[in-house]
Amino acid sequence: MKKSLLALAVASVAMSSVASAATVYDKDGTSLEMYGRVQAVVYSNHASDNSYDDTGLTATGRLGFNMRTQLNDSIAAFANAEWDVADGNGADDDSFDVRRLYVGTDFGTYGKLQAGRFEDAIYWNVTSYSDVYEDWGCYGQFGDGDKRDGMIMYSWSGYGVNFMATYGTAKDAQNVEGAWAGGAKETLDLDNAYAVALGYTTPDVFFGPISINVGYGSANVQNNAINGGDFDSYDNYAASLAWGSTDVGPYLAAVWNMRDFNMVKSADDYTVQGVEAVVAYGFENGVSIRTGYQWVNNDEDNGKSVDGQIIPVYVNYNVTPNFNVWAEARFDVGTDDDFDSLTGYDLSENVYSAGARYSF
Repeated sequence: MKKSLLALAVASVAMSSVASAATVYDKDGTSLEMYGRVQAVVYSNHASDNSYDDTGLTATGRLGFNMRTQLNDSIAAFANAEWDVADGNGADDDSFDVRRLYVGTDFGTYGKLQAGRFEDAIYWNVTSYSDVYEDWGCYGQFGDGDKRDGMIMYSWSGYGVNFMATYGTAKDAQNVEGAWAGGAKETLDLDNAYAVALGYTTPDVFFGPISINVGYGSANVQNNAINGGDFDSYDNYAASLAWGSTDVGPYLAAVWNMRDFNMVKSADDYTVQGVEAVVAYGFENGVSIRTGYQWVNNDEDNGKSVDGQIIPVYVNYNVTPNFNVWAEARFDVGTDDDFDSLTGYDLSENVYSAGARYSF
């Protein structure tokens, strides 16, 4: 029996392609699981992290823990802690960087409540369906990197319906993808933020379930903070449609995301939006192939509009449940010449990567 699309999407995000977690402790309703990965990836010129744009190899690691304890017959407490570890790019990077860190309560049929550091409801419930690549994906969506501190999330699922709502408290230096104006570099001091997302997943239709999802969010920015107070607020809209599973068989997905930025000076308002389409197939021997199309647009209300357009191609082979190898490429198919100068993303170069990963 196939897993639901939501479960597959959330698992791919939370577990980061982990084959299985190792149970360190499990007794009297309390459990502790440890998971992680170590990988090495070769990047082509214009894609590597060195300052000379030469071909280079980068080693990275990840370590995480899942914790859970039963409080009574119907309520359980849980927690997750996950870090990126020494990535081999120099002494300054040889440290633990928090990816997600949260604690919560599982009320069973009444849903879950959690608080800490993680992405908002729109990513978990809407846009993550196209997050199926290693390095060259998610240019057409604006939430995959928005792991923020001070978050609270309520989630509920049942009868095929998936609902999530998040609230973000005031925090400085939070990641906001698409916040490119004035050299903000996608980092803003937020006053507050919220997001809601609703989806419905059908039973299997031919080769898998169909999922339809929508989301809306908004955030207010501290005006006297980063970037001289240029940003005032933004509204976030998203929708997705997916069919199948990324496990075995065909998988199709389409995601649309738009962030409408309101600036302190209304003449500087601008909008970023993107579309991602995915076509994939997973074979029973462990080989999977994924490709699609990604479009991202930056449209200034009183200025120019620029587009970035790419085609990613990804081939992965799960040699064993714990070891996989892959090759990936990103091809430019019509990015405007000045897209890089306005957004900070250089999509005009064709880039490649190949890697190997051991997961536990």
